[in-house]
Amino acid sequence: MDTARGSRSIGIHGGAMNRIDALNRFYEAADRIARYQKGGIEINAVEDPAGARFDAAVRRLIALAKSEDGSFLDDIVCPAKALRWRRITQAQPVSLNPGLHELVEAISEQARRLKGAIRNQDLLDELVDCASGIARTDSGIGSELMTLFNEVGVGNCIVVAASRIAADGLISWLGIDGLLVATASEAVRARPGREWMYVIGPPVFFPASLVTAPITDDVSFLIPEWFRNRDIPRSRIAAYAEGAILVEARVFGGESIEGAEGESSNESAGETEYLPQPIWGERPSGGREPKNDEVTARKLYLSGGYAMWLDDGSRIRSLDPSQPCGERVTYTEVPAVQVGTYLLLREGATERSALYRAALDGLGPREAEITATQEQWKRLLALRLRHHGHHCVERDLRNAGVQAVDQVRAWIDPILVRPKRKQDFEILLRWLDIAVHPTLDHASELRSKLYHKIAQYRKQLEEIVSSADLAELERVGHIVLDARTEGFRGILATKVLAVSPFKQIISRHDARVLFVDSGGRWLE
Repeated sequence: MDTARGSRSIGIHGGAMNRIDALNRFYEAADRIARYQKGGIEINAVEDPAGARFDAAVRRLIALAKSEDGSFLDDIVCPAKALRWRRITQAQPVSLNPGLHELVEAISEQARRLKGAIRNQDLLDELVDCASGIARTDSGIGSELMTLFNEVGVGNCIVVAASRIAADGLISWLGIDGLLVATASEAVRARPGREWMYVIGPPVFFPASLVTAPITDDVSFLIPEWFRNRDIPRSRIAAYAEGAILVEARVFGGESIEGAEGESSNESAGETEYLPQPIWGERPSGGREPKNDEVTARKLYLSGGYAMWLDDGSRIRSLDPSQPCGERVTYTEVPAVQVGTYLLLREGATERSALYRAALDGLGPREAEITATQEQWKRLLALRLRHHGHHCVERDLRNAGVQAVDQVRAWIDPILVRPKRKQDFEILLRWLDIAVHPTLDHASELRSKLYHKIAQYRKQLEEIVSSADLAELERVGHIVLDARTEGFRGILATKVLAVSPFKQIISRHDARVLFVDSGGRWLE
């Protein structure tokens, strides 16, 4: 392999540095990368015959699933994609990667289950054979990495992994003093002082900041030669920025990258095509509207083997480990919940239910009176929705001056206090032929009590989070927090692994309730 590597000093190692100095250093490094020998980015394509054969079989399987609308193949496609992903992103020897053998066994089991279910039985046999080959042979990327260490010295480089799990696997395998292993998000925040960055995986798997705001003068991606997409990630604003730094890459190795005969190329394939995928099952047919006791929701797969239905209602409690102490517990708007979001969820019941119950208890002797007026307006609204349909109700309320008419079906939720906008609630009550007072006063009192309970609970959660091992949370993906308040024990902090691309109609009582589900088992 042609190396063409030089040795250059990046300056001081450590020491205080303000944000302006850091920004200047990033731009200087990016500029050197852009000018150095037609680009200071290297792509080292490493021979991997076993991986190439397996990739070809997986692509054939995916093509078959698409051609036959074969959602019944998800149970074998998912572990196959997960195994391929690990082949690309995990460089340790297969003997030190027990997760590979679990995936191979899952593929073999599903292949046995599918015997006779598809026309191309040879494909299943080929897939199982190739998967077994993956579990017997190292990818070669680990050996290449060790060669590079010998050339530049471990104290002179940083290794970047595609995930926390991949990084931990490298650390457990190498165990070399002075070696820095990080995820991409950790790498862009690391203190400069090393000359080489070795990234395990294709450039399209990583954020553009690795090359547009580098902490080293040289960045080298280590990829299997059969992965043909060699595109360098670009900043989203690069196309519009005058004088933007455009980085090119030098490719070493990979001369023989032709795939199996008759197989399509992955030259344009991006991260999505290669990421492990969840098992969603078939989307329910029919376009019926939800009933009063139903909601539409997306399924979330969560770390720890959990899942949850997330409806379109109010915000949901979340956790941001990157924020300073005292500001980590917050709420996230439902549309903003995405892969990587950390949610704070109560096992056994929803936080909303528990807080609402606590607010009612705090009303003392006024609980019965306030509960009665709450039940009255919700019951009358539910009756109108049932008799006239939500389209008619929304039209009438819109004409009456209600702004948030799209939330009308959510208002009958037993634990929703009242419409957010006071004027909307007043108009709604008059439309229902209910006197504004005392119903508005009761709802406002209940809401005030609920907000007080929420503030108390948030303060307690902040105290618990401040003493929790957030490094363990980021490494594993989930931890249990020991809330002291009665009724709030068993708080789970867990990462969102996948969000369903479609909504389903579910019972309102099932929304935001944790349950065990293995459909996302290959995502971690």
